[in-house]
Parts: sequence; C-alpha cells; structure tokens
Amino acid sequence: MKIVLVNPPSPPEFRVSRGLMGGFGMAVNPGLLYPPIELAHVASVLIEAGHEVVIHDSDALALDVAGAQAAILAEQPQLVCVDSSSTSLDQDLALCRGVRQALSIPVAILGSQVTYTPGEIFQNDSVDVVVRGEPEYTVREIAERIAQGRNLEGVAGTSWRKATGEVVHEAEREKIADLDALPLPARQLLDNQRYRFPGIEGAVTTVKSSRGCPLNCSFCGYTLAQGLRFRFRSPEHVLRELVDLYRNHGLTQVVFRDPIFTTRKDRVMAICDGILREKLPLKWQCETAVKTLDPELIARMAQAGCTHISLGVESGNVEIQKKHCGSKLLDGRKELDLERCVEVFDACRRHGIETRAFCMVGFPEETPAMVEDTFRLVERLDPDQVQFCAVTAYPGTPLYKLLHGSREFDYASMTGFQALEGNEHMSAAQIQDKIREGYRRFYRRPRRLLREMRSPLRFAGRVLRYLTLFKQRA
Repeated sequence: MKIVLVNPPSPPEFRVSRGLMGGFGMAVNPGLLYPPIELAHVASVLIEAGHEVVIHDSDALALDVAGAQAAILAEQPQLVCVDSSSTSLDQDLALCRGVRQALSIPVAILGSQVTYTPGEIFQNDSVDVVVRGEPEYTVREIAERIAQGRNLEGVAGTSWRKATGEVVHEAEREKIADLDALPLPARQLLDNQRYRFPGIEGAVTTVKSSRGCPLNCSFCGYTLAQGLRFRFRSPEHVLRELVDLYRNHGLTQVVFRDPIFTTRKDRVMAICDGILREKLPLKWQCETAVKTLDPELIARMAQAGCTHISLGVESGNVEIQKKHCGSKLLDGRKELDLERCVEVFDACRRHGIETRAFCMVGFPEETPAMVEDTFRLVERLDPDQVQFCAVTAYPGTPLYKLLHGSREFDYASMTGFQALEGNEHMSAAQIQDKIREGYRRFYRRPRRLLREMRSPLRFAGRVLRYLTLFKQRA
C-alpha cells in the first residue's frame, strides 16, 4: 500500500516545530527547521512491513495548506497520516479534511495534543482515526488492517469512529520496550540538506537515542508522550545511526532530542567512545538536567564533539522546584544546589561547550518575587543563551489536571511563549511582561552585550527571535 506521512505547514504567524514539548509542539525561531524525525521512524517501520512510503514536509517545501494538499493528492496514496501540534491543530485538521474529501481514503492524525483530546478531533469529519501515544507500531497495524479491508476494532492505541458516529477509544498500546528493535529512521525519504538550526552553518539532523524521563515535572509533555520510565537504545544502536547519517547522508551537525540525554553516565560515555573510535567528525548538542552532569562527563562529551548543552533550570525558587520541577536543582536537603549548578556551567565553559538555560515563568502560585529568584539564578550562572517560556498546561499533564475545570484553554495559543492565563499574583499580561523583562535584563548587562557583539549576526538573530516570540494566531 502507498502511504504518505505528512508534516503539515506551520501557521502563517510563526513556525511550529511539532516534535518539541513531547509532541505538543512549540513556536520557534523562523531560522529553525528540524526534520520530522518522528515520521522518519514511522516510515522505517512501514517500509520494513512492505509498504511504499512518502514523507511530505510542507515546512521544508515552504508550502501553505493549499499547496500541501495538492502535493499529497498528487501522490495518490491509499492512506495518509498527518502529524499535529497544539497551536496549529485547527489548520492541521483542515488539511486532513481537505485530503479526506478529495481522495475518499482513510486519514489518520497523530501527536500528543490529539492523544489527550481524541474525542474532539472527530468533529467536522476531518479524520478517520487518531493515533494515540507512540506511533510506530500503531500506524503499522492500521496500515495492515486497511490493506486487508478490515475495520480498526481492537487496534490498541487508536480512537476511531464507527459508521453510526460512535467514537471508539481502544485500549492504550504499551510503550515500546526494545528500542533497538526499531529500524533506523528513513532519512532517505527526507531532503536532509534543507534542515537548519540558528547559528549553525550547514544542514542539521536530529537523533532520538532514548525515550522517557523520570523527573516528572508538572508541566512537561515528554513524560506524557514517552513515559516516566527511562528507555534507551544501546550505544551500539545509536552508533549505527550516527555512522549512517554521516557516511550515507553526509550530515555532521546533530541535535539529540532525548528529554534527558545524560540520564545514564555509562551509556553516554560509551556513545562518546564510539564517536571517537569511528572517527566521526560530528558536532552535536543535547538537552539534559544539571543533576545528571559532572566535570568528567562534560570533558568526555566535549572531546567527542559536543558543542552545546541545553539545561532545564526552570525556576530559581525552592518552593517552585519542589512542587513543579521534579526537584531538578535541589540537593538532598531540598535546598537549591547552587554549587552544583555553578560547577556544571563553569565546566561547560572550560571545555568550550555553549550552554542554554531553559526557564519557566507563570506557575500557579508564582509571585513576582519568585520570578526574581529565577532571574538572579540565570544571571549568576551566565549561560550563553537563555530561554524563558510561559508555563503552559498541556492536556494530560499534572498541571492541566490541577487547572482544568476552572479555566478554559485555547489550543491555538499554546505556543510555549504566550501566557494562557494568569494566577492569583499575576495576570497573563504581567507574566508575558516578566518574560520580556527577563530577556532584557539578561542580554542588556554590559558584560553580556560586549560578549554578544563578538558575533553581531548571531545577536541580530536573537533580537529577531525575541521580536517574534509573542505573535498570536489570527
């Protein structure tokens, strides 16, 4: 069967990267374009099962909804599966609806937003089936059923609608236990040279070397999509992918998309050893937590080509850390482990690894004084970059469960930077003002300005990103 997997166009107001925030997606710098690596993983499983697969990436081709629909129709598929995000959901569904009406074929949709609000997705006859949770094996089984002319009854991880209009929510599909059993993502279906990351010359690709995060922050979508249990690919399996992307696709810039890349030190050491052994000239970056790093590991990562680490700082306030942040920065006494934080950021500087601090503003009980704690902490740590996000209650998260029922949520506004609502201490507008203040304070410090002026083009890119952060959907 011929199957088209679709990364839909971003809204006209801003670019959306659908793989971020655990598949809920975020508005991003217009200069950032990640490959739809989740679809490449699905594609490889479908190819292994004998299907003909096309990946259509509307953003890489700079297409709008009409252009995307025309390109999909031209492929004459028998099944279409569309990725989605919270903030682009209305537009994603419009594309699904147009394809479904034009071709009269089954259309599926996947992503974290539709996983946790599947019943709403069947309005307006936009889709035939919602793929909930990890998509690889679920999409494969859907394709098998459709190829055989059978319905979807009993296909775990799906929600589908009967001819009577009744929506059936099948049982959850268990998380994939053996990630090494998955084939390497089908990069041969992507135009790999199109993908970019701000400040990096040349093409960029992404790698998911593990899934799951044990920290369970109240606001995080990754634990919803991937679970609390850390599941990892073996170092050997990861090295196979790194060798493939370099030797077969000519790629040297890699972004690891694991929620906490350094959860197991021995595993990361083995991956670094493999990169050095294979003489792979890779420059790579990752996201992780302060508590999973130490100077020895940082030194080995730098030796193996690590150039950037994004660190989840979240908040500089102890009470916020205890309640919402998986105690990411707290020591055994539940106090702020400032010494460890400084050690990690200083070690990165010594070894030439750039750092970005991820911070959140607008927790339910957060006061302006608590926000000030965060500002002071990031100024003390002095990372190369800082990112302030508005706390967003994505459906299914503990934070959503805490707030849902008393507040309405507009999915289109879930950009990651737009405050959806205020709390008892700050309005939504005040939270966004605090985010602006955080950026201004951090980058306007005299020492920081001198540092930024060494790379004026890069600094101009950061200013441009700041000016587009708070755009809203029309």
